[in-house]
Amino acid sequence: MNSKIPWLPSELHPGQKAERCPRCGAVGFIPWTLRRDPKRLTPLRTWVCTQCQVTEERPEPD
Repeated sequence: MNSKIPWLPSELHPGQKAERCPRCGAVGFIPWTLRRDPKRLTPLRTWVCTQCQVTEERPEPD
């Protein structure tokens, strides 16, 4: 197994909203960082899996 990246979250906090990871299937896919792209109107939220640490950017609703 690959070692985890230290700056990405690796555990869920009690009561934290989490979804099922599209890659590994674990319930640990959490919203992490928010950024604005000057070319887009909506901000982008980076989601990360606490188990396999895959990341995905999704548009954040206003």
